[in-house]
Amino acid sequence: MRRHQVMKKGISILSAAVLASFATSASGWVNPLTHRYVDGELNICDQGSFFVGGVPKVTNYASSSTAGPPQQIIIGQMYVQFEIPKKRRQWPLIVMHGSSHTGACLEATPDGREGWLPYAVRRYNLAMFVVDQPGRGRSGFDQSLIQEALGTNNLSLIPTSWGRITDNGAWTSWFGHIINGTNIVNGTMIRHGDPGDPDPPEDFSNPSEKHGKYPPAFPIPPIPNSTNPDLVARLGAIGPAPNPANDTYLGLDYYKQLVPNAEVTLPTSTCATCVPTTVASVNTWGARALADLIEGLGGAILSGHSQAATPLLHTIRYLKEDDAAGKCGAPGACLAMLKGMVIPEGAGFNPAGLAGAGLVGSDFDKIPFLLVNGDYRPLATRIGNRAARDILNASPTRSVGPALVLDTELIGPQFNGQTHMNMIGTTNLIMFDLIMNWASKNIKNPIVENGCGEND
Repeated sequence: MRRHQVMKKGISILSAAVLASFATSASGWVNPLTHRYVDGELNICDQGSFFVGGVPKVTNYASSSTAGPPQQIIIGQMYVQFEIPKKRRQWPLIVMHGSSHTGACLEATPDGREGWLPYAVRRYNLAMFVVDQPGRGRSGFDQSLIQEALGTNNLSLIPTSWGRITDNGAWTSWFGHIINGTNIVNGTMIRHGDPGDPDPPEDFSNPSEKHGKYPPAFPIPPIPNSTNPDLVARLGAIGPAPNPANDTYLGLDYYKQLVPNAEVTLPTSTCATCVPTTVASVNTWGARALADLIEGLGGAILSGHSQAATPLLHTIRYLKEDDAAGKCGAPGACLAMLKGMVIPEGAGFNPAGLAGAGLVGSDFDKIPFLLVNGDYRPLATRIGNRAARDILNASPTRSVGPALVLDTELIGPQFNGQTHMNMIGTTNLIMFDLIMNWASKNIKNPIVENGCGEND
C-alpha cells in the first residue's frame, strides 16, 4: 500500500490531512445533489439527443472474430445532444470537441462549474447542439474491423496509429513541463510559471508559447476539486510507478475525459479537389454529418475545438458539394446556411488545411470567422493560423467583416494562463463571453417568435 493511506473497516482511504493537501472533495468529483454546477436558472423548453449520418455495413464479423452469417451494423453515425431555451435566437450553435475528447467537455468543468453548453443556453439564449465525433464516445466505432483482422489473420486491417492524448501528454502540451528528466518516471512535473520553468518570457509583439510567471488557468492543485484522491494515491495502479513527486499532477480528475481517437476504424474517402485526394476518416464522417445537421436545422453557427478545425473545413466542402448537386434548391443555399464559424485553438486552420479540404479564400466570403488562441500555443501553429486568415481576407469579394485570429495575451491579464482546454478552464466563461461579444457584432442572430416550436 502506498504512502499516505490508512485502513478503515478493510477499505483503503486517505487521511483528512492528505485530502486537504490535495484540495479536492473526497469523491474526486463534485456531487450535483449538494453543489450546483450551473450558476443560474435554465429556462429550457426542450432537450434530448439524436443521431445524424452513418451508413449500413454488412459484415461476417459483427460480434466475433469467428466468421458468422452476414449481419448489418451502422457505422459513422454522429451523436448529437441538444438543449433549447424557451427564448432563443434564430441560429443555434453547433460545437464539436477536439482530439481524445467527447462532447462531455462542453457540459461542465472537471471541478464542478458551469460549462459552455448550459452557459450558452442560459446567458445568451442560444439553442445548443453538442456532438460526439463519429468514432468517439456515444457515436461509437467499428469494432468489426478489428474482429475481421483477427479472424482472417490480416492484421494490416488494424490501424497502427490510433491517436490518444495521454495524461502526461496533456500536461506537457498545455499545463506545464517535465524537468530534471525526460518522462514521468525519471522527471518531475511542474506547472507553467513554477520555478524551473524553461519557457522564456513572453514577447507580446509576437505572441507564442512563451508566457509570464503565472500558473495555468485550469483546475490544477491547489484549485479545489481538481484531483481524485484515489488517482493521486495510485490506488489500483497498473504498470511502473512514476516519480512520487508527480502523483498529484497525475491525479487530475480531468484525465478521465480522455479517450482514444477510435475514428481510425472508420473508412477514409476520396475528394478530387482535396490535397491529398484521400481524406482521413476524421475529416470524412464528422464533416459529412455536420453538413447534414446544418442543412437539417436550416442554418447554424459552427464551432470546433483544436482537432475539429479540420473537419469544420471539410464541412464547408460538403456544403459546396451539396450546392453543386442542387440539394438545397437555390444556388449557394447550402453554404449560406453556415452563419458563422468559431475555432478555439485550431491547429488545422492553416494554408495546408485549406488546400486539404479543397478550399480557397472566397469560399469564406459570407462566413464570419473567428479563431482564438490562449497562452502556450506554439508559434508555428499561430503563424499557420495567421497565414490562413490572410488568405480569407485577401478575397476581393469578401462581404462580411474580416476574419480574425485573436491571441488572448493581447487582451488583458484576465486571460493569463488560458490553456488549450479553454472550455473547461477557470477562465472558461469569460472566454465564451469574449466569443459572444465578437458574434454579437458580426453575426445577425435575432430572438425569434415561438422559438420552442410546437409538437405535431
